[in-house]
Amino acid sequence: MNKPQTDTPLRHGRVTTPATRGAVVVDLGLLANWQINEMEGGKNFPALTDGPFPAPFDTDNPSVVPPADGFILSGGKTDDRACVNFTAEEMSQKLNRPFTWPMLSVDPGQLFKVTWQYTAPHTTRGYRWLITKDGWDPKQRISRAQLEAQPFAEDFYPQVPYYIHANELKAKVNHEVKLPANKKGHHVVVLMWIVANTGNAFYQAFDIDFK
Repeated sequence: MNKPQTDTPLRHGRVTTPATRGAVVVDLGLLANWQINEMEGGKNFPALTDGPFPAPFDTDNPSVVPPADGFILSGGKTDDRACVNFTAEEMSQKLNRPFTWPMLSVDPGQLFKVTWQYTAPHTTRGYRWLITKDGWDPKQRISRAQLEAQPFAEDFYPQVPYYIHANELKAKVNHEVKLPANKKGHHVVVLMWIVANTGNAFYQAFDIDFK
């Protein structure tokens, strides 16, 4: 197994707590932190197409093409970072040993707190949270069909246009969201950090277990 290059300068940002899928694969030696910082793809997700970000934020830079199904958790990256999209079976094959994604134990409806580390904070529009549907299939990679059609939470700055308010649209080091109250068992949460002055968002994913 080739060791990832670890001396590449960090750019952009990633969640440092709690553990994301990215953190898990870094601990496994499959990726370096800089690669997790750069899981960057079109910000119109779950839409399929590029173009203007929806009103009232359509003065933000338009989105590039959002991630394809099966590569959502890596922000559309299909290189080594694709491993964060792998099913447990795919990871077991890659590691040549049994593997299951570690899960964060949570209660339905609880506050879920995350901490980010930013190297380039960027002018931030906000954050979007998505979650898998009831009955989703862990033996399939995450696709749009595996996710609830609507985000369960969004946290957007209201100020427009971004270029007048850039000093106010700051990336949040600490933020929290209320998890859905009606989920049970293993689910995957997708968190997007959405940038106003580029066409991208940065994607982070968590495996959680609703008790």
